[in-house]
Amino acid sequence: SSGINAEYGGLKTMDLPPKAEKCGPFVEMVLDELNCNVEWYDKEEIRDAGDLKKFSGQHGGLYLFYLKPNAESDERYPIYVGSTKQSFKDRFTRHAERGIIHQAWSGNLPQGAQEMGIYAYVTHYTGTAAKEIKSILLKTFDFALKTGRNQLDVSDIYPAEWTRHNLTFPWDEIKRIADSQNSDEKEAEKKKSNSEVAGNFIRFLLDELNCNVHIYDKDPIKSIDDVSKYPANYGGLYLLYMKPDPNSDIRYPIYVGNAKKSFRARFERLATCSFGGVLERVWSGEFEGLEVYAICTHHQGAASTEIKRFLLQSFNFPFRRDRRGRMRRELDRSEQLPEEVFKEKLSWREMVERVNNMDSA
Repeated sequence: SSGINAEYGGLKTMDLPPKAEKCGPFVEMVLDELNCNVEWYDKEEIRDAGDLKKFSGQHGGLYLFYLKPNAESDERYPIYVGSTKQSFKDRFTRHAERGIIHQAWSGNLPQGAQEMGIYAYVTHYTGTAAKEIKSILLKTFDFALKTGRNQLDVSDIYPAEWTRHNLTFPWDEIKRIADSQNSDEKEAEKKKSNSEVAGNFIRFLLDELNCNVHIYDKDPIKSIDDVSKYPANYGGLYLLYMKPDPNSDIRYPIYVGNAKKSFRARFERLATCSFGGVLERVWSGEFEGLEVYAICTHHQGAASTEIKRFLLQSFNFPFRRDRRGRMRRELDRSEQLPEEVFKEKLSWREMVERVNNMDSA
């Protein structure tokens, strides 16, 4: 069937339900209304297994796959929408083994899409909210790789505003979902303290976890050459922090991560990556009077994940991008709080016990 409500740029009709690939600009508008970062991975084609590593290994939720002729193109053709309780990295790995990404790599996409690369929108929507948005999109659009179409229609792409005037879409429902999610996020953020003021407690906690917090404490990472001192044959949980000088007792924790291959390889990435390069940002001169240091721990696998999860749930780390791909705020250089403040309000003993049980298993 077709609907005619307005004329825009020579277009008069719209198939109902419209093909998702013809509504790329409108789908992007919807995600923008939902406060999703639609530019996060927009220039990063998923070409091979190595490209899956950039997606979160901690978070999942609503996601969409779309096609583009090349990384710089403004043409985006949505082909699939999904939601996952797994992390995006794990779910996309499954897609690469026998799902949508595998189809793209094998050249088994619908006709009209063979010369295009596959990309992903990942969002901060999880649980019920993710399912509700997914349901709305599936009811509104015909996604080629959801309905099994063998032909991709890339003629007459509908402009976003034209689509908005010609398509009945539940904007009130979208606004309700967005407001609810934003409210939940704000409440969760209010419960966290900035990591910089918790330097004393975080150092105490790592000491309780039998980490050697002193080994590199007087050795700042000033350039890519300094990265070579870190282990190249193993990795694990690590913490980056800033100090005014090597002998200072003031430490501002700024980033926590898990190096699965080696600390050296991970730090080299953090030194060269223009998007997530923590070290590159520090070296830019933005933080005059401070240098960056690292704690490398022996905790790996499940133990590393447990500690990292606890820290991220308890503190706002300024150099961790949030689920929308943004670095939240400037460095907090206010007075560091005594470790007792956090000992009293956080369930750190339970976490330490769980980690110790993992280590002894």
